[in-house]
Amino acid sequence: MKRSKTIRGIRRDRKVEVCRSFAYKLNAGNYESRDFFCSEKSECSIDDAPEVGAALYAFCKQQVLDSVAQYIRDMNAQRTKREAA
Repeated sequence: MKRSKTIRGIRRDRKVEVCRSFAYKLNAGNYESRDFFCSEKSECSIDDAPEVGAALYAFCKQQVLDSVAQYIRDMNAQRTKREAA
């Protein structure tokens, strides 16, 4: 079967912009929260869009989760320092 030159009115040889994001809300206690967010975009061919979208999402998710982990480590270090004083 021959592939069509268009997908939903978009020409296959045309570039598209793919944007993905990931957000995380951390309960910091005492009715406070910390928000972490990452958004990335890339231009690619329409045929590559699903793979590029998945890669962008994985990148954003990893960046946010790394930031959350670092924040938790920093807060635990501050708590330990306060308790030792």
